[in-house]
Amino acid sequence: MINYKYPKTFPRSEEIKVYINSEQIDVLKTNVAYFASVAHLEPIDVEITGFRPIGNITISPQRLGITAQLGGCTARFRLETNVLLHISLDGISLPLFFYGNPEQSYDGRATYYFAGGQIYEVGEIVLKDHESVYIEGGAVVKGSIRATGVSDIRIYGEGVLDGSFFSDTRDYRTILLYQCGDAVIRDIIMIEPPSWMIMLADCHNVHIDRVKQIGEVKSSDGIDIVGSHEIVIENCILRNNDDCVVIKGFNWCSHVTGETYQAAHDVYNVRVRACTLVNAQVGHAIEIGHELMIKEVRNITFTDIDIVSVHGHGAPFAIHVGDRALVKDVTFENIRVEHFYDKLIDFRIMRSRYNIDEERGRVEDILLKDIYVTVSEFNPGYSVSIIGGYDEEHQIKRVTFENFYLGDKKLTNGNQLDLFLKEASEITFK
Repeated sequence: MINYKYPKTFPRSEEIKVYINSEQIDVLKTNVAYFASVAHLEPIDVEITGFRPIGNITISPQRLGITAQLGGCTARFRLETNVLLHISLDGISLPLFFYGNPEQSYDGRATYYFAGGQIYEVGEIVLKDHESVYIEGGAVVKGSIRATGVSDIRIYGEGVLDGSFFSDTRDYRTILLYQCGDAVIRDIIMIEPPSWMIMLADCHNVHIDRVKQIGEVKSSDGIDIVGSHEIVIENCILRNNDDCVVIKGFNWCSHVTGETYQAAHDVYNVRVRACTLVNAQVGHAIEIGHELMIKEVRNITFTDIDIVSVHGHGAPFAIHVGDRALVKDVTFENIRVEHFYDKLIDFRIMRSRYNIDEERGRVEDILLKDIYVTVSEFNPGYSVSIIGGYDEEHQIKRVTFENFYLGDKKLTNGNQLDLFLKEASEITFK
């Protein structure tokens, strides 16, 4: 087991302690969550001890079936393998994110190496071709990472990238890759963003794997795929106070530099899989839109996703075409929703304050297959679904619900969803 040792000056939980095989590990603190990180090869026994009694515990993804033994101020459970967990503890004010990493050593190849046990105030790191950043477990790097027009870059390691260095800078992205290819972002923990956490603008061949995020401010999008293609996102756990994973296509002007990022390009061949999404009060778990000043969004798949929560007025599944784009061939498959409130499905063609095009778009050929939604007492009478086109020429067509379950009931018609339709056709249930 690798017990990462973080700087003593970094904020820690005063409510709970975590022990792995009876050895205490650091429990770090943000304003919205605690987090603890460890690497292990063998199964581990986890003990969480609170400074007050723990009334109940919910360990997500719930599909893993991890149960805890409770006794007074202590919860105990065993983990057979490396997992990324969201843990809610009754009686404890903040949830705990537990990051179980595989044991791996530094490869010695990074351009920028940050050793564990220290805090580094770096500001902005700009990567060139073939460069990389390694943040060792136990290190906290305060700053951001930028790359423009480069290829073969890596951002990796089990340490923390802390965006609070730019907390007073409007719309500042913590990681911004522009016109980059063959890039990897892997294993890092990201916290305290001033705005979007990862933005891929006009990029291709990008792989994001086992990234952990805790975003708290409004507009703390998790991963924004903007005008990019050949993107793979997998094995991540994202907590955001806006969209967790979102697809867009538009030109963006930075308030920091005044530079315009030309990213109004078609988005295609995007795969998001095996991720856990936690959405707070703002935004959606998964969204396509609103800014789509492009011709097409196509061949997009979201598979094997656990949506722990969508607490606000967003939805687990959202498509918002506010500009001229055709959104087609989108698959949501093998997805579990543990909690939602306002909307479950929110597919719309509209004009909003985020949009510029005069022409409206269209949505075609959307598949929702093997979807399992937990229904709580707060949903009936309050939660709805919407599939709404704009007019007769700008409709939503061919949306298929296949093996879609609300609780233990298979969906057979739109009434079960409290589904509102406008300028939509060929909505089928299998």
